[in-house]
Amino acid sequence: RNALLPGIADRLTCEGKKPYIVPYGGSNVLGTMGYVQFVIELLRQLNDAELTIDAIVHASGSAGTQAGILAGVTALAPDLPVIGIDIDAEPERVHADVTRLYHETCDYLDITDRLPPKRIEVVAGYAGDGYGLITDGMTEAVDLAGRLEGLLLDPVYSGKGFAGLIGLIRAGQFKPTDRVLFIHTGGTPALFAYRSAFAKPV
Repeated sequence: RNALLPGIADRLTCEGKKPYIVPYGGSNVLGTMGYVQFVIELLRQLNDAELTIDAIVHASGSAGTQAGILAGVTALAPDLPVIGIDIDAEPERVHADVTRLYHETCDYLDITDRLPPKRIEVVAGYAGDGYGLITDGMTEAVDLAGRLEGLLLDPVYSGKGFAGLIGLIRAGQFKPTDRVLFIHTGGTPALFAYRSAFAKPV
């Protein structure tokens, strides 16, 4: 989709129109600014509550969420780990897109002291066979969050991201005393399109 957009924009420009390209997921420098602002707000709230967190975990696909968080963390909390869970079944591509957009965002913000490449972490293994496809881990995560917390996760993004967080916990990446912030990136209406994945036999 992103590869086709510039050609469409060029054609519209030739027709005298003024197109503005919004990339897949809104993942450009302008889009990342929302998550830079998120980091500013998060750190202010944590400071006001006299709390700290040990990591941020979220679903990562089109790169904007992770690139924006990483840029904000680079400027304001460089020791805070940020872990993206690949939801596209393309972890290398996701990692490359996050890295590129992270550096573009840092350029825009004049951030020169940047995180080392190993700190740009995209975890594979929770997307299943592809984008938007059902996995057992996702259905478990969505069911668990709904039953225990009344938290509605969508099957495409936050459901797979939460499955990744559960997997990391089970693998011992976090201690029971760690405070891990999971970011729910929305998409709840997608639950209606996946109702068969959660239907219980009568």
